[in-house]
Amino acid sequence: MRAHARQAFVGSLVAAQLLWASVAGAASTQLVDDSGSLPYDAPLTLTWRSITPHHGVPDNTLVGSAPLRVRLNVSPWLRHSGRIYLVLPVQVPGDLIASWTTQGHLLPGSLRPGGRTLVWSGRLTTPFIEDQLQLSVAVDAARVQQLITRLNFHFEIDED
Repeated sequence: MRAHARQAFVGSLVAAQLLWASVAGAASTQLVDDSGSLPYDAPLTLTWRSITPHHGVPDNTLVGSAPLRVRLNVSPWLRHSGRIYLVLPVQVPGDLIASWTTQGHLLPGSLRPGGRTLVWSGRLTTPFIEDQLQLSVAVDAARVQQLITRLNFHFEIDED
């Protein structure tokens, strides 16, 4: 009975190690070449969302938008499956919301600095993914300590 229990334990231990190895090696995050996207480091012009106070309370929100032509070089992952994310690194000001709409090749979404949001998932069948995005930004002017002229972002892929 002891030998059987030991054999079952060793079998469970081997199965756990194989599972850990498959999970640890399953996905690796890599940068996607988005150098074909225009404009790179999107220039933003911010304006007041509302000039008149709402119920006597001023609206301190600054908003801006920029059209982006996104061209992602995914040729290194051709014929593989994965998930592509739009990443907005921590930047000044940190208290902003970026959102975007698309023409359908990528997913629309929103995120805050320091986050990432899924924009594509599936099997990569072409060397490039292209889309037109309308990027919108909203930020509380009371928290802006310096002029925002560029919004830095990039794309990452987690290969399955």
